[in-house]
Amino acid sequence: MKQVITMILSAASLMLSISAQSIESLGYTVVANEGDIEIRKYEPHLLASVRVAGDFEDAGSKAFRPLFKFITGENTSDSKIAMTAPVIQSSDDSEWLISFVMPKEYDLESLPVPASTVVEVSSEPEMVMAAMQYSGGWSKSRYQKHENLMMQALAASDYEACGAPKWARHNAPFTPWFMRKNEILVPLCRTQTTSL
Repeated sequence: MKQVITMILSAASLMLSISAQSIESLGYTVVANEGDIEIRKYEPHLLASVRVAGDFEDAGSKAFRPLFKFITGENTSDSKIAMTAPVIQSSDDSEWLISFVMPKEYDLESLPVPASTVVEVSSEPEMVMAAMQYSGGWSKSRYQKHENLMMQALAASDYEACGAPKWARHNAPFTPWFMRKNEILVPLCRTQTTSL
């Protein structure tokens, strides 16, 4: 019986892994490595975002429904938009901004317009960010631990943070916690000692 359960779990893990790999991800190139962090140059991209109040762990759930409705046809074209990775969460004063990255095939003119006024679309320019990857659950304490590690690593480097940290989640909620890929992303400024 144990062997059967192990085989089923292994097959499910493999399917989840294949499914995650088939989803388009936000494009970037690695320009440097600094210990546990990567310095990445991200391509210009579009975000569909929703602002919500609440605590860290509930914000994503609150924003998910209107964003999911938008990409599954609740837009002026009744069009379906492919899911991409990551889902990005950042703090803006007392609110959270939860964003889905739009597929790179779209620009502002071709992207369907959200039917809901809650969903905002924005165009993001090319940007340089520091990234630190970690696996595991989506708890606030786990996020804060890695955010602190990121900020310590940046403080000891030649790079300067130029904005608030962002939390990037790359997997669906049903992905087992031990298979989840998470990242802390921090926008960087140009300094005299770096050539970003």
